[in-house]
Amino acid sequence: MNHSLPVTAYLSLEDEERYFVDEYVLYAIGEQCRKRERIVHALSLPIPAEYVTLSKSVLLKPLVRAAVAERLREEADEQDISPSKVISEHAQIAFSNIADYLESLPYGDFRVMDLDKIPAGKMGAVKSIETKPGRYGLATKVILHDKHASLRAMGEMMGLIAPDKPRPLLDYVAPPGKEDENADVPEDEYKKLLEQTCAI
Repeated sequence: MNHSLPVTAYLSLEDEERYFVDEYVLYAIGEQCRKRERIVHALSLPIPAEYVTLSKSVLLKPLVRAAVAERLREEADEQDISPSKVISEHAQIAFSNIADYLESLPYGDFRVMDLDKIPAGKMGAVKSIETKPGRYGLATKVILHDKHASLRAMGEMMGLIAPDKPRPLLDYVAPPGKEDENADVPEDEYKKLLEQTCAI
């Protein structure tokens, strides 16, 4: 077996099983958006009986349920707002430095770096890039977002500014209620099945 590619529950499924996983994951994401809740909270919710019936009980299989959890986590990582994402975006702006977008030229001159040379993690601080014809060719100007607003937002999130004020996103990031905490997300079964798959 080729071990160069990571083995996932989703990739280990048959085509029909993947179809039912995709259908349910789309439904679960839609429901979370409708309720204005994070996608990751869908991990603690049971799969509705009608989806189990429509799948001819395929969605009850441990590996299939592991694939559902896997896909929901991927979508949550991609789409959910989380404190770490918010802080990361604000940090890109708050700690941006115009020197990160410039490269030195001979005789003390400089120019804006080519876009493919600017690290992706720095582009979040860029408000706009303007290019116009100049006297010696194209003139490029990089405009960064205002740092002050992001520094203030980060200070508020960390409780450095107005410590008595409720923290932003508190309701959004709170985990689901205790009644959902023991919902069956087959982490142990998932790990065992992946180990068995890798061992084949």
